[in-house]
Amino acid sequence: MLISYLEILLLGITLAVDACIIAFSYGLALKPWRLYHGLQIALVTAFFQFLMPLVGWLVIWFINDSFSDYVSMIDHWITFIVFLLLGIKIIKDSNSNEEKQTTPKDLSLWILLVIGIATSIDALAAGVMIFSQNTPLLPSALLIGIITFVCVFVAYLLSKTFHKFPSRPLEILAGCILILLGFKVLLEHIGF
Repeated sequence: MLISYLEILLLGITLAVDACIIAFSYGLALKPWRLYHGLQIALVTAFFQFLMPLVGWLVIWFINDSFSDYVSMIDHWITFIVFLLLGIKIIKDSNSNEEKQTTPKDLSLWILLVIGIATSIDALAAGVMIFSQNTPLLPSALLIGIITFVCVFVAYLLSKTFHKFPSRPLEILAGCILILLGFKVLLEHIGF
């Protein structure tokens, strides 16, 4: 059982990587930098990282492995498109009028939901793994959610160290990071 939880711990860290990159990127792009933005991103991504293994487990329990095969055929395309669009939006916003430098940006509920879903699609597969290894579902999903919250919040906090640099290049960098993350996800699933 200890090995199963060690595997879940490592899985949680792996699943949190994309969400950490998103949090760091948004930490660079959001002006002014506010702690509650990091809490928002951490809570939403942790919730979805907790929820998706439950959904994956239930789908396998109710339906069968064919749904898992279908999800694995399209999940990388969805994630790629979402990260690409988020990255383009951040870059586009950085190029808009200069007045926005003094205007605070907030994360809309829609953006938070998109971030939460896009960074947790892979966690559906975690539910399949939890099911196949007969690991207790709720403690495993909870551990994944807690790990995600901590990692994402720390990643957002780390972004503050870069706020002494000019804002526009950081926003462009943040957008490029998201776009590259989208390509990374796509290339990993295609087999490169």
